[in-house]
Amino acid sequence: MTEAIPDAKDAARRRLALRRLPTQVRAQQTVELVLRAAAAEIETEGLDKLTTKRIAAAAGISVGALYEYFPSKEAIVHALVEQWFQRVHAAVDSVHPRHGGQRDIITYLNEQLTTVAALYEGEPGLGALIQMLQAIPALDNLTRLHDDLVTESVASALQHYAPLASAASVDAAARCIGVICHNMLCAAVVHRVAPAELLLGHLRTCLVAIASQLILGR
Repeated sequence: MTEAIPDAKDAARRRLALRRLPTQVRAQQTVELVLRAAAAEIETEGLDKLTTKRIAAAAGISVGALYEYFPSKEAIVHALVEQWFQRVHAAVDSVHPRHGGQRDIITYLNEQLTTVAALYEGEPGLGALIQMLQAIPALDNLTRLHDDLVTESVASALQHYAPLASAASVDAAARCIGVICHNMLCAAVVHRVAPAELLLGHLRTCLVAIASQLILGR
């Protein structure tokens, strides 16, 4: 029997995976320290100057302790991006109608935007993190998975509020909402290209238009 040869994507995933899972509280705290330190280093010094030595020093641990969990700085960046994606998905999904509440579709979209905007405003190094998504090919698969999970959550919520809308229309609306919200939040609270309240006001108008189109079936 011929042994299967792992493809490049599988090899990349193994290189970026944690050496061991932090099951104990102290280990979890160490991993969190490393990720926070990496985010702070990226925010102040940029990705080019990021090293495991700098991260370990900022985290207040030895390089050896860092390597117990992370095989490289790339693995740390991967974990940092994955953690960010998990937080965004959790925020988006937290206002899903499956969790209860008496929202209508407009209230749902407004609450979702407010919740996610708070994450974007409070995330250190987010601008550099977003640039990394475009610069590091190994993050492509992670990004696609995140986009699909967020789209699935938003689409199922939209279908709940607009039961007569076609599945294709709901999916397209969910994807459009994801793209518009991400880019406008980056413009408003990360890059600050214009007053945030004005940009977010226009974004809410766009969300109302998308919701109205679904409800009216146009």
